[in-house]
Amino acid sequence: MGVCPARLGQVDHLALIEAEGVALLATTSEHLDSPVPTCPGWSSRRLLRHVGRLLHSVSAVVARGTTEPPPPNPPAPTDDEGLIAYYRRSLDDLLRVLRETDPARPAWNHTGVAPPVAGFWHRRLAQELTVHRWDADNAVGAARPPAAEVAADGVDELLTILLPGERARATTTGLAHGGVHVHLTDVEGEWLVALAGNDVTVTREHAKGDAALRGPAAAVLLALWGRLPFDDPDLAAFGDVALLPALHPGV
Repeated sequence: MGVCPARLGQVDHLALIEAEGVALLATTSEHLDSPVPTCPGWSSRRLLRHVGRLLHSVSAVVARGTTEPPPPNPPAPTDDEGLIAYYRRSLDDLLRVLRETDPARPAWNHTGVAPPVAGFWHRRLAQELTVHRWDADNAVGAARPPAAEVAADGVDELLTILLPGERARATTTGLAHGGVHVHLTDVEGEWLVALAGNDVTVTREHAKGDAALRGPAAAVLLALWGRLPFDDPDLAAFGDVALLPALHPGV
């Protein structure tokens, strides 16, 4: 039988949102004009605006207490001082709303797979901020990888929730078919991902696939999000490696 990766559930998602959210602001606000190589065409300013609007939007989604899709999110301020203040306020408001709201309370989400409850957003935003904080650090040459347990939690979220949801909604023809084994080498975590067009079946087990990806949790997470290539020195890829890009959500 397979093992649950990195003892899932042990990550304090709200503490992670706060820590990574503050770190992202600290880096981007000091380098607003810096290009962000892992988000092509973006500057740190645009990254800050993107994340700030997401935090603002999720606060409203959770506060509404309904599974109905939310109305359009208003734009963020265009001036730098206003943008930084907007981001700080959005992060503070989000943390307050998430801490005050029962995780089981109804709340819309975009996946079509995860239960539509407020607790979904704890993990989703913790992982979103972790990757985008890495983007921000990487833009100024100081990338700090996420902790192994955090990254394992992110790999599990991507493979079991985000990827199946994106594939189910995809309208592209010729989606990949095949099995991929993902194996973390520094913490517990193994998954067999069976791709069959719009369908994805994921089991947490040690099993042979048509392709395999092995490596430390942080490197695997960053590769699955397209931040590192699958032939990065920290990773080992085997078999039909042409299947690996199909693990990117939305591909």
